[in-house]
Amino acid sequence: MEKAEQANTDGTPDDALAEAPKPAHRKPARIAPAAELGESLREALLAEIDAALLECDGLASWEQPRRRRAVHEMRRALKRFRAGASLCKGAVDAVEVRAVQEEVRATAERLSATRDRDVLIETIASVCEIFPGQSRRSIQAITVAVLAPEKATTAAADWQQAAAILRGQLEAMRMRMHAVDLRAVGPDGIAETISRRWRRARREAAVPWDAGHLDGLHEVRKECQRIALQLVLVSRLGPRRKLEKLASDLGQVVSRIGEDRDLGLLEALLKERRAEFPDPRQVDEMLRQVAERREQLLRSARKRASKVLRAKAAEIRKLVSTGRGRSARS
Repeated sequence: MEKAEQANTDGTPDDALAEAPKPAHRKPARIAPAAELGESLREALLAEIDAALLECDGLASWEQPRRRRAVHEMRRALKRFRAGASLCKGAVDAVEVRAVQEEVRATAERLSATRDRDVLIETIASVCEIFPGQSRRSIQAITVAVLAPEKATTAAADWQQAAAILRGQLEAMRMRMHAVDLRAVGPDGIAETISRRWRRARREAAVPWDAGHLDGLHEVRKECQRIALQLVLVSRLGPRRKLEKLASDLGQVVSRIGEDRDLGLLEALLKERRAEFPDPRQVDEMLRQVAERREQLLRSARKRASKVLRAKAAEIRKLVSTGRGRSARS
């Protein structure tokens, strides 16, 4: 869910909270097939760091919609960077790669609370759509007033300071990536790394697909997301359309499990704070709607995952390795 925030929760004037136009998403960086593979991978990873750095100005903005977009775009860039950096394992000093990824994790954690708060409010807005128009706004306002403070983040009190800290972390990551030795990166190693993660995703997908096994479903989502990002990154090394179609199918699994996770967060808070609502019937109706939607999402996600993960790891390895003859090796 990537809707604009629908309610005022941090003192921003109401007219400033109108839905902001969605900016065009930049295309993810890809490894160039004709280039030396290690250096092409480095350029792709540096491009994602630069994309995150560009969002620091937006993060320091006083405009709430601009800050929200900056958080979203920075998270996307960092996820792509981390997925690409994991392809370096076994080819470079593991300590160096781990140091870069720890900085990514620290940066992402500073953004997670903001993301969760925004998504909670978006989820509230979608659930409140079930109510008649004349009462929808008041119900949504009550729900946001009761639940939104649960996900408030102290970082929002000083966005400029937060942006300065993140900029420093990102610039340190950039310097580390310039120093990392990627000469040993080769097509076979990349294909093997992706196939191992594919094998792990198949294993994780064997968990029970219900709301009571959220930890297992989170692992499925994490593995599928990482593979999808890696397939896009290396898509020019092999049959591009097949790799991008595979990434798209995995992305649909990720999206459905992610929406279920967000609804689960809302469901838990509604149950916990039920007594604070003036009309318990409203809570009951929202919980019923959430439960129905979660059931649909998990059923759809399992069906899609069963189809896309049907292929064995050896098949994925072969598919990714197809472009080896077109890529330069160290």
